[in-house]
Amino acid sequence: MDNVLVPYLTAGDDGERQQLLNELLTLRAAPVIRQVIRRRLGFYVSPEGLHENNQDAEDLYQEAMTRVVQLLAQLQSSPGADITNFELYVSRIAANTCKDFLRAKSPARTRLKYSLRDLLRRHKDFASWERDGEILCGFASWRNTRKSVFSDQSLEDLETKLNSFKSIYFADEDIRLAPLSQVIAELFDWIFGPVEIDVLVRMIAYLLEIKDQEIESLDDPSLARCDTYLAGNQSSESHLEANELLARLWKVLIELPAEQRDAFALSFEDEAGQDLFTVMRAAEIVSWDELAQGMGRSLREVARLRLRMPMGGASVADELRATRENVYKWRFRAIRRLKTALGR
Repeated sequence: MDNVLVPYLTAGDDGERQQLLNELLTLRAAPVIRQVIRRRLGFYVSPEGLHENNQDAEDLYQEAMTRVVQLLAQLQSSPGADITNFELYVSRIAANTCKDFLRAKSPARTRLKYSLRDLLRRHKDFASWERDGEILCGFASWRNTRKSVFSDQSLEDLETKLNSFKSIYFADEDIRLAPLSQVIAELFDWIFGPVEIDVLVRMIAYLLEIKDQEIESLDDPSLARCDTYLAGNQSSESHLEANELLARLWKVLIELPAEQRDAFALSFEDEAGQDLFTVMRAAEIVSWDELAQGMGRSLREVARLRLRMPMGGASVADELRATRENVYKWRFRAIRRLKTALGR
């Protein structure tokens, strides 16, 4: 059993159990659910589970949280069940919630997914397999390897890169008329690593312009960024104050011990779901070289990390080759020192 669940499962009374349940949901489950919903559907949900302009996003978040609560209740009543990685299990629940939503909204994409699964099974050069609780796919020679960082990109970044892919590989032909096996082979060659099958479906649907019922209120990342910096006050003075705060945060952050700096930086996300590197560059606080120097990494490493950020606790632990308990401890200490230094 995952150590983070043990205190909840062994709580001595209902009051203590309820408090530990709230901590599990707030500190462990909620960030994972928000990240999965944003990555898979492009929906932003606030830390409170709200989005005033997107009822679908709120409903999805609440549905996923409800399923997690049901899971924890079952664990309490069925001690024989065993979950070795709680956050990974939560991510699966959130992913399944997103899948159910898409099936209802997107019958054409559902049919495409079935066609792709069939092709991956029949074609000798392709394969699909389960790894870390996810269904991955790629060239048969990649079987049983881990997914590439390409899977963790945002919807906006993914579409931008796919436009480049189409202009390079299908510059002189209509990609919609090409054999599906050719499109997939070229995609795998371009990505050069396994991806989740749902990511492949999303890419193929975008390239072939397969559209279903429009998902209402799909978040526009550019608007989300504006909301982050302009919320409540649209004066130029508020921009200056926000940028000054970011500059001070960066100065304090890079003076922290490396493990605290990394634990905070890799998991940071603002209200628009943007990672720390994107926020700092958008505000022109640092150059890429200064960012790399501050993080004690090469530009290549910074570029690689940015594709995965913001990371959940398990991903940060994997990146830093540490336990999740240590990651949370480092991040807690970093936040405490940052608040003190920034007078927050």
